[in-house]
Amino acid sequence: MNKIVKLTSVALIVVLLAIGLSGCFGNFAATRKVYDFNKSFGDKWVNQIMFWVLSWIPVYGVAGTADVLIFNTVEFWTGSNPLAMAPGEEVIKYASENGKDLKITIRQNQIHVEDLANPGQDLALQYKPFEKSWYYQTEEGLVKIATISQDQASFFRPNGKALTLSATM
Repeated sequence: MNKIVKLTSVALIVVLLAIGLSGCFGNFAATRKVYDFNKSFGDKWVNQIMFWVLSWIPVYGVAGTADVLIFNTVEFWTGSNPLAMAPGEEVIKYASENGKDLKITIRQNQIHVEDLANPGQDLALQYKPFEKSWYYQTEEGLVKIATISQDQASFFRPNGKALTLSATM
């Protein structure tokens, strides 16, 4: 149980660091996916009405917030955005900080961080698009660490409590 708490804490720290390092400019893949969905409805009049609806809910605001806080930060540090990748595409990056060597593998909707000096101390994150949630992989299975809904983002602490950020208009 102690290992689960430790690994979940590390996953939460990664998410919080992403928030702390936000502002990194990226390609805004989540916002672009909402835009592509919006423009698929028909002529300019229908698309404009859908734009108002998606802005009012606020789907665009939540997607933009997720891009700024998570996806663009990952893209800034690794050079690749997990939402913008094609199936089967993979990017491997290496990082070193305070004597710790890490291997970061990014695939569509997945991030895997390996501590090269300590095998078995891996961190695996998985995004489930239909649930709009990020999960942390433990020995017992997946643990939800973040969910992005239409008007809010929730980050789950190891003790089960959630930190929820609401979009305001």
